[in-house]
Amino acid sequence: MLLLAADCTALFGCMLLIGLLRVAAGGEISLSEHVPLSLFLLVAPMVNAFEGLYSEIPPALPEEMRMLGISTSLAYFSIAIFLFLGRGSLPSRTVYVWSWVFSLGLVPLIRCAVRARFSREPWWGVPTVLFGSGQLVPRVKAYLDRHLEAGLRPQARFVSAACAEWVKEGPSVAAETASSGLEKLYSRSDLETFVRLYPKTCAVVVMEKDAPSTCRQELIDLASLLFSTVIIVPEDLSEGEIPFWVRPLEIGEVLCLQVRQNLLDPRRLILKRGMDLLLSFVGGLLILPFFLIIGLAIKLETPGPVFFRQSRIGRDGQTIRILKFRTMVRNAEEVLEKYLAANPGLRKEWEEDQKLRHDPRITRIGTLLRRTSLDELPQLWNVLIGQMSLVGPRPIVEDEIIRYGSAFNAYKRVRPGMTGLWQVSGRNDLSYKQRVHLDRFYISNWSTWLDLLILARTLPVVLGRKGAY
Repeated sequence: MLLLAADCTALFGCMLLIGLLRVAAGGEISLSEHVPLSLFLLVAPMVNAFEGLYSEIPPALPEEMRMLGISTSLAYFSIAIFLFLGRGSLPSRTVYVWSWVFSLGLVPLIRCAVRARFSREPWWGVPTVLFGSGQLVPRVKAYLDRHLEAGLRPQARFVSAACAEWVKEGPSVAAETASSGLEKLYSRSDLETFVRLYPKTCAVVVMEKDAPSTCRQELIDLASLLFSTVIIVPEDLSEGEIPFWVRPLEIGEVLCLQVRQNLLDPRRLILKRGMDLLLSFVGGLLILPFFLIIGLAIKLETPGPVFFRQSRIGRDGQTIRILKFRTMVRNAEEVLEKYLAANPGLRKEWEEDQKLRHDPRITRIGTLLRRTSLDELPQLWNVLIGQMSLVGPRPIVEDEIIRYGSAFNAYKRVRPGMTGLWQVSGRNDLSYKQRVHLDRFYISNWSTWLDLLILARTLPVVLGRKGAY
């Protein structure tokens, strides 16, 4: 009900706001004409309900944004058809065009705000039973505890009789410790009692790699028999691998997974490039005054050029020269070597992440630029000339290739980005291995909606300065 109210508030509120702005600009609004037309907006929540967007367990956020965009557009398409087929005087189409444009962003934004506000309430989400007993179970529980917006609240853990011997001999000690606080269920009668108490309970079956096949099959069969919603966590996650974008596919009687590589689709690449050109050009014009102010501040603090070029690895492994505002003193390498020599304990920190929390090379204005990521703004030029994208994996230097390992082959397939999953998921607070996993996940699961989501999350992350140094 909260999500339904959020959608209606965003849709009707956006149309009302645009209408008021038109009146303030000297235009006229006829309520007798606009009120009946605004009822067509109810098409959007009807479509959302049909697609299951009001269930306790939401789809992945990029997919949710895509579905919300379609339903919102269908609502305004209905209004457009009515206006096209209608006779007599027609109300201003401008109100509806701008309302549609802003609704595409406002609807998912208000939904996210509602989840952020209420997801920690005890009545939010559905009770969840974790099936399994190995090392992957505590990882799943920890993730769900951190991401309450996922709508799954672990309350119990079940281990079947077929897994009893494996539990005694296998890696169950860590799982037992990490899953403390969960109600223990050991039999089918325990599960049936739990389901009677919580009718909307969800089952999460964790497919441990080392578990016997009989154990895994019994868990799936029992969960499917008693629970209306069953989520299966594949065993590949136990190795820390990032799954590709997949879709279930049936060939004969065999269940298969279809992997779709969006970044190999020329049509989608054209769309991504078009979005880069449009947004970077418009954005560059809007922030041009900030360029002049920042350049003047850099010149006043230390002598030297305003911009700094650095070699990075781009698409197809080619070397590109990215543009940044200069944030360091001119003799930066010399200053760094002297600092590390005087502080040998910090050399390990530098060798691990190629970053220092307190870098002596950075100027005062440079510190501000880095913490707010304003030093990256000149890379809009790299985007315009096709060397970079607005969203993509973080650009790396040649010395980092060996640290990417096999993920470097995926990295070479795309243009590096000004922002990306790493920047909106913790930035420097993440380990290097986590950064590589995020880059690989982005490349494997890219979509236009994922790009829009990352762009929308970039500004709040930058303003919050979390993980920036």
